[in-house]
Amino acid sequence: MKKALFIGGTGTISTAVVERLAKERHWEIWLLNRGNRKADVPDGVHQIIADINMEEDVAAKIKDLTFDAVCEFIGFTVNNH
Repeated sequence: MKKALFIGGTGTISTAVVERLAKERHWEIWLLNRGNRKADVPDGVHQIIADINMEEDVAAKIKDLTFDAVCEFIGFTVNNH
């Protein structure tokens, strides 16, 4: 079985991808997010509640986990210059 971690996983694009992979028998799906949209998490999907900006907390929560794929669909910083 392959394991995928989605940073977020409940946004406009990632929700559809998570729902599709959750139907596959050979994928174990994990979401790392703040837990604000629990209703959007499909059955059987694991959720790690954390703020990705709190690096030490995230590191502690995923320290014993490994993943075959890590996905983040909106990874940018607005440049105000």
